[in-house]
Amino acid sequence: KMTDFNVYFCKQPYAYLCFPMTSTSEIQVLYQQIKVQNLGTRYTPPSSIEAVINQAKLQGSFSVLGRSFQGRDIGYVSIGQGPIRVLAWSQMHGDESTTTRALIDLFSFLTVYANQVALVNDILERYTIRIIFQLNPDGAQAYTRENAEGYDLNRDALALNQPESKLLIDLATEFAPDLCLNCHDQRSLYSLSHSIDPPQISFLAPAADEKLSLTKARVKAIERICLAHSVLNEAGFSKVGRYDESYCGDCFGDYFQSQGIPTVLIESGHIIGDTQREDSRFVVFMALLGILKYDLDDVSGSDAHECYFALPENLNIIRDVVLHNVHYNNRLVDIGLQNRHVLDKDRLITETYIHDIRPKGTLLGYKSFELNQEEILIDSHENDFEGKIITNIRVKSSGLLIKIQ
Repeated sequence: KMTDFNVYFCKQPYAYLCFPMTSTSEIQVLYQQIKVQNLGTRYTPPSSIEAVINQAKLQGSFSVLGRSFQGRDIGYVSIGQGPIRVLAWSQMHGDESTTTRALIDLFSFLTVYANQVALVNDILERYTIRIIFQLNPDGAQAYTRENAEGYDLNRDALALNQPESKLLIDLATEFAPDLCLNCHDQRSLYSLSHSIDPPQISFLAPAADEKLSLTKARVKAIERICLAHSVLNEAGFSKVGRYDESYCGDCFGDYFQSQGIPTVLIESGHIIGDTQREDSRFVVFMALLGILKYDLDDVSGSDAHECYFALPENLNIIRDVVLHNVHYNNRLVDIGLQNRHVLDKDRLITETYIHDIRPKGTLLGYKSFELNQEEILIDSHENDFEGKIITNIRVKSSGLLIKIQ
């Protein structure tokens, strides 16, 4: 018996620890035992999750929905037998793998500790959960946002031009979920304040219409977000943001919300120094448990409303590198440089490009250079900057080379 955690060892196969009551600190200990290894890092191609899928097949919990444009299987795992139906999907954008890994950890947690941990038992009895780990396996293989035909699947909810989009709609129609979890990665561009303060995670209860109406479904999504926020706070993750609420009728979150299905958008955040997003992966895992941990009876509508709208909105003001006070086209500007990962022979390499040019004093950089009103040359060009991949930056007057890596 381990009195620190009020636990005892179990005799069942695959049993590790049993918790009569499961606190957030106990979950953090358990997570280290169920975290699934060898999933890749930022690059998580379909082959990385093959062992997980094969194990799910052996358990009888995996079903194939259909195939991607390039013929890769798309399927879902099913967990639990409760009356509340939850549908979650990730890697709709192939280069956003953090939430995929977190969802696999959730699947592992609910599978390994079935019939052993009070929280797990409660979730399995309350919910039936279906999870699509990779809705866009072709994009996951190529490490691209778009699918193999070059479509952003999250702009295909109405047109349904792509096979992957149709499979998601077909599953939602057949399953009739009570809650959808639309899981993504957020870029390093955002801050919670007018300082370098990136969110560890962001949420959104997508709009159901252009008026941003608080429909019944949207209110339920807000309540779920506040449950997650409570658990994250308890775990010490206080940097929680609110994503852009602008209505996007072609986006799946907004579409499902408009159809009366409560939908939560989860955006894994940028944690400084966490280049492979392994820390962010754990934050998402905790958020997922928070969404599922309590009944909605545990939060009132008014409390949830106050909690949700108190979350700071994401400010698009940070860049990986900022050149401050540059003389450009007869004005003074900030030039924002951004790093992006591209696939090169099955490994990710980093390239830097000009993300945007903003008025002086409007951008913040994780790394910054003060140019003191100097003109610069980017790859020998004087005024042709935006969108360009950078190999060198020089101060025009002195020829000084600026090293950005």
